[in-house]
Amino acid sequence: MGLLNQLFGSTEAAANEIKSDEKDIIKHWKDYLATVPKKKELIEKISEGSELQGFLKELVNLLELELVDISSEEKQESEIISDLESIEHSQKIKRIHRLEQCLAYAETKYEYVYHLLQQLHSILKSQIQIVNKLAAGSKKTEKLISHLKQQLELEHEIIKKIEQIETFHDLLLALAKGEHIIRTMDSREKKLLKRMQKGITQIFSREITEGITYEWAMEVYNAVEDLIMDEEAVLARGYDLHQDIEFEFVNSPQFVELARETIQRLKKRKVSQQMINVFVHLFREWYNHGRD
Repeated sequence: MGLLNQLFGSTEAAANEIKSDEKDIIKHWKDYLATVPKKKELIEKISEGSELQGFLKELVNLLELELVDISSEEKQESEIISDLESIEHSQKIKRIHRLEQCLAYAETKYEYVYHLLQQLHSILKSQIQIVNKLAAGSKKTEKLISHLKQQLELEHEIIKKIEQIETFHDLLLALAKGEHIIRTMDSREKKLLKRMQKGITQIFSREITEGITYEWAMEVYNAVEDLIMDEEAVLARGYDLHQDIEFEFVNSPQFVELARETIQRLKKRKVSQQMINVFVHLFREWYNHGRD
């Protein structure tokens, strides 16, 4: 199993399954980086024609690394294309830059690297899936090549962000060895997420203007806005005043407390921590990515 596959499995996988020593982990990362210039050269040249299979063979060799493994996944070509087209390419680029705005602070450095690697994991899987479908003789060659080039662009944006992090190797090792566990959802939270996801999207797109979840979302949003407007309150919580303060706060542990207190004031009965966790996750998704 690839290093990134294990990292983005369960927290138990991150803590227990990664057995490589530090030298191996860093070697896997450096081996990957060493393939990027050649991969870029091939993908930029690739097109329909007689040389296509030759390019694909070289790409397969470059993509077969210790970072990502898709052997346990089998996707139809239509499913791959649908996944790639679910979000506009320009929006994906914006999300990478917004991630830096939201999480590139000292107290969220692990989360920042975690999410960068999570996106890289998704990109590399997509590249492997595309190349495999092309090698198998896809009838949608032009469309898949276009998506491959877009994935390359996203990959380079991620690498540029990582290159700016001086302590990246240390953070990678801590994450890979489970020394710093990024909390993942339990099974009940995943069910709640599926149930609430559509509703929260409709709330922030103003398709829904009533109901309990709507009331929670508006109250929490207003509480964040009130806090950010109060410079004394911001400084009292230990934050510096800067243009990205709202993103820093919404992604901080203190936001969870604010959300819990705000929601609990609106409910007569106690709201479970699992429900709070799911609400916080969805609110952050919108706040970080959905306001462009």
